[in-house]
Formats: sequence, structure tokens, C-alpha cells
Amino acid sequence: MITQPAVPATSPAGLTNFVTNPTSNTAYVTVGANGSTMANYWVNAVSVATTATAFMMAVPAFGTCALQYTVAVPVWFWSECTPAMPASTAGVVNTTGRNLSVVFTGGGAVSAVTINGLTTNVTQAPGMQPNVGYTGGTPLPAGATIAVTYTGTVAWSWLDPLDLTLAHSDANVYAQANTVPPTGANGFSPLNTLPYAAHSEAGMPGLAVGVSN
Repeated sequence: MITQPAVPATSPAGLTNFVTNPTSNTAYVTVGANGSTMANYWVNAVSVATTATAFMMAVPAFGTCALQYTVAVPVWFWSECTPAMPASTAGVVNTTGRNLSVVFTGGGAVSAVTINGLTTNVTQAPGMQPNVGYTGGTPLPAGATIAVTYTGTVAWSWLDPLDLTLAHSDANVYAQANTVPPTGANGFSPLNTLPYAAHSEAGMPGLAVGVSN
């Protein structure tokens, strides 16, 4: 699992703002324009793309990456196992041995996502309209085959579910569930990790609410 760094400020040719891959593995950094106007994608101070609304950078171990953009701030996702985005409808097998979640970015549109030939409930990735990252995450079990039907410029990222910067009931992102101090109104509570908040029902107390041994 790779820690998700913040997107740095725009970086011109001087590469004044960059992020270093702190791992000993290649990091696959999927970028979505998110309404910005992209000018350059830099890896180790070399431009690898220019105006694409979505692009995946392969950042080598301990290498650097930077973005040049205007208007708005792009979004990005770091992963150690994202394959290249295949042609529309082409299948790719999850050979990582891990259960992952797949997110999409870009200025195109996703009309269908299938897992092992079965169409999921993602008919159009919200991240495509507008261009923000789709962070709902399509579950991709180990060994499963995923195929995406899309048009336009689309990129994806294969993530450990804990990598996802999703809104969560006990913190701003999933990973914070284990880091938020267990004190105060906003502290971590296992009750908040339930699909629904603990509540009473038909006069009965909610799970672990008003219950003592």
C-alpha cells in the first residue's frame, strides 16, 4: 500500500514542486485533470505527456514526479499495481493476488464495467462528468477479469481499498479509522464503521447503545 500524497502546486520547467516516490517499487500515478488545463506531466524531470486530461505516470523507485497545470488542481492516485488502461471492452485479469478497488479519472465517459463478464452497477463513472476522480471504487477480486466500455480519454487506478480517499463515517478517509485518536466527539469508534450509524429501532436500543453487561 502506498501513502497517497497531496497533489503539489503546479511546476514549470524548473520543477520547483515535485513529489518523490518513497518506495523501492515503481509507483503508478494516475492523474485526472479535474477541470484543470494540463501542460506537462514530469517524471524524473522529463516530460512524459502534455495536455492529456488523464494519464498514468510510471515513477521509478525513489524517482520524482511533477505536474504543470492552470485553472484548477488535478487529482491523482498512487498505486503499485495498476496496469496500462486497455482498449475499450478489452479484459484485464487481476493477477496481484489481492482484492482491489478500481477508480477512474479523465475527460471521457465510462458506460459499462464488467467483472468476470457480469455488468456492475456502474453505468457511467461519476468521475467522467465532470473530470474529477471517481472514488466510489469498483471492487475487483483477486483473479477476476475486468473490462471497461468507455469513450474519450480515461485512465484508471487499482488500489487497496484503504488507499481510497473516500468520505467515511468516522474520518475524512478510510485510512484515518486507525489513526484518529479514540477521544472526543470526532474520535474513532468502531460503531461508526458500520454501514449505518448505531440507532434505536422500534423502541429497542441500537447496537451497543445503552447496553451494559
